[in-house]
Amino acid sequence: MPRSKLISRRNFLEKRCPKLPLLTADISSMSPHPAIKRTSTVNSNSKWESTFPADIQTEKNSATFVHRFISITSAFILDKRGILGEKHFKTRTIEKLQIPVFEKENSVSVRLIKKIDALKQAVVNKYLREFAVVLYQKPDEEDVKEVFSFRLMYGEEDQISISVDTGINSDVFSQNLASATFSDLGTTKQYFVDAIRKLHRCIKHLETLPADTDASFRISFTEHAPKDYMPEGFDESDKFYEIAPEMTRDQFGILCGNHHKLQLLAASQFWKPGDFGNTTFNSLNQSIVDAPTLKTKQTKGVEKKSERVGRRFPYGQSATMNKGNRKTPEPD
Repeated sequence: MPRSKLISRRNFLEKRCPKLPLLTADISSMSPHPAIKRTSTVNSNSKWESTFPADIQTEKNSATFVHRFISITSAFILDKRGILGEKHFKTRTIEKLQIPVFEKENSVSVRLIKKIDALKQAVVNKYLREFAVVLYQKPDEEDVKEVFSFRLMYGEEDQISISVDTGINSDVFSQNLASATFSDLGTTKQYFVDAIRKLHRCIKHLETLPADTDASFRISFTEHAPKDYMPEGFDESDKFYEIAPEMTRDQFGILCGNHHKLQLLAASQFWKPGDFGNTTFNSLNQSIVDAPTLKTKQTKGVEKKSERVGRRFPYGQSATMNKGNRKTPEPD
């Protein structure tokens, strides 16, 4: 079976969807990789509990859920976009979806795992506002071509604060996130399946990446983060990312634990003409969003900057992923 085909219970994807980008390791990995049979670490009837907490009601398990979603989805993107080769991944079955995850026997994958694992405590402590996979054109790291953004909100519904830092956001996206609510585990499972399916279908409609592209992980913080806080594997930065106003963007889904909400957004200039549906919300998730009466405290633009005056560097950024930039290539 081709690796691009997802096995699932249903076949409902929107007819039109958005595009996305990701991280790189070798220049050679910018082209399609030959199909290699992977070892599936979990059988086809794998239960949710093999990957995620069985109960996401507690604050601890809710944090674990959103952090693992970031890790799994980042690997999914890197694989399906062809940024890293087959040897960097293995296959895990989650809710009858065959999903690539990082291969722990590969040194490059291990480095990426460590960077993402370092963010776990940032989620637990409510320090992490946004995690992004930013694709840019060398040599300018600020020449951003494509972004996958994971935006987080914390706390009970009347205590959540939204930050809006980059061009990927819109009022509609923020309202969607603020209005989403956790109902039960079964609903969260279905939204997980919906988000992965939409993400998979839409990545297939992206144009081939230029050979001179590279990428990095980038993070922003909430006002709760100490001014000198920086997770292991990330360097201080005075810039996050900005996207061009004309870049196509969309929401892939919102997933909720009882204490956390995570929104997956994407923006890209590589959408094939006619593939984007000009929709601002993933209809598969509409049932969790009501016409909002916002009790949330929204923090935008200048207000958000004022909160960060005390931080020496307000953002974090990982090293680039393209090994062609290194004088001594690291072993795979």
